[in-house]
Amino acid sequence: METAIILIAFVIVAAAFAFTVLNMGVQTSQKSKEVIGTGLAEASSVIELDGSVIAYDTDNDDAPDRIQFYIKTSAGKHPVDLSQNTVAIAYTDPYIHVDNIYDGTQANITEVIGDGDQMLEYGEKFKVTVDLTQTYTNEGTYSSVQLGANDKFSVEVKPSVGSVLTVTRYMPPTIDPVMDLG
Repeated sequence: METAIILIAFVIVAAAFAFTVLNMGVQTSQKSKEVIGTGLAEASSVIELDGSVIAYDTDNDDAPDRIQFYIKTSAGKHPVDLSQNTVAIAYTDPYIHVDNIYDGTQANITEVIGDGDQMLEYGEKFKVTVDLTQTYTNEGTYSSVQLGANDKFSVEVKPSVGSVLTVTRYMPPTIDPVMDLG
């Protein structure tokens, strides 16, 4: 009888221990799944280009004054807040680099197709405009835009979640009033 009681006690203790180990394993695998999901969301592109990048030289001084392109959400992605406190736009060319020009004058994001808010949702399009004359003036380095023929420039749109959208283009050999940079 005593042996049976001891055997039953061992079985109960072993069952409780096995339940605890299995429960901790399930919790650990659930946490791992959450971490992997978050990592994939951060690494995947949330926004993408929608069309060509257009450069304008409105004053015919052989230097572009403005760069424009359109963005939309990537397929199957969640909405992106495009307000100034959640997105940064960086600009780089051979002459200057600015970490964040998204202030409403140097760079601006405006809704083209949407529901009137600053959230980029599926089916909506926003226009990103970079005013190079304002960027060069605000930086105080040059009084006029130095970007010219055959120069490379990059515009980075950095949302709060997801990877950075980098738009890199070369200026054509001849600067025209309107240039489709692809």
